[in-house]
Amino acid sequence: MDTIELTLTIPPVEHAPFLAELEEPATGFVQNDTELRAYVPAERWAAVDQKQLKARLAADGHPDALSIRPLESKNWNAVWEDTLSPVRAGPFLVCPTSVAPPSARDDATVLRIDPEMSFGTGHHATTRLALRLLAEALAPGDRVLDVGTGTGVLAIAACRIGADAARGVDTNPDAVRNARENVRRNEETDCVTVQEGSVDVASGTQYDLVAANITRRVLLELMPALVARLAPGASLLLSGLLRPQRDDIRDAVASHGLALDAEAAEEGWWAGRFARSPSP
Repeated sequence: MDTIELTLTIPPVEHAPFLAELEEPATGFVQNDTELRAYVPAERWAAVDQKQLKARLAADGHPDALSIRPLESKNWNAVWEDTLSPVRAGPFLVCPTSVAPPSARDDATVLRIDPEMSFGTGHHATTRLALRLLAEALAPGDRVLDVGTGTGVLAIAACRIGADAARGVDTNPDAVRNARENVRRNEETDCVTVQEGSVDVASGTQYDLVAANITRRVLLELMPALVARLAPGASLLLSGLLRPQRDDIRDAVASHGLALDAEAAEEGWWAGRFARSPSP
């Protein structure tokens, strides 16, 4: 048993408190019109309070809404089969290779992404928010760092719209392998480099845009290192956050001399892009 799937059969308007409760132990979520699914690594299962979840669901009128099942790593692709379809995110169309290439669709930039065991397909609001804010900020020739790259989708997207170079880093070796495969699928090997590790493996270099789509706890831990990787005039893009976490993150970033420059929200999730505060 490598991952445990929790399915909460509740409407989207009731997802927010459960997303907040499961944010730390879970490594991924799937949301649709009838349910919320969370994926928790077996080693983090002890952090899940099943009694509290069941009590909250019962109090909300859903006494039988929780189901739990173990998943083997080799079955992770099957989890996504019923959700993988082309998804529009800003100027991008994120399309898995299991789906036939889309016909010409306005001016969308197509990204061919398969998740395998990684996070970042465009089917989660946090990825869509990050892609939109990235597209709005990126300038031709920019250098981009994507921390917690997952599938590599943000780094690949940056190169597809003009970045000079993008580096994706991830502490999960499975994610690193998956990201490298997606880089090859999108023929961006000359632009995207993927490395195993955290932001420290990118030390010694500064970037025009640093992106991180990870949990609030990890973002706060990495904040000094993320800011240190910013070149003069650079942007810091943070996603993976719930709407109620907006002010805490804004204040934490402000303590490093950056101000909120743009923001977006969707399905209870929030992302923000920050820039250096002007000198007085």
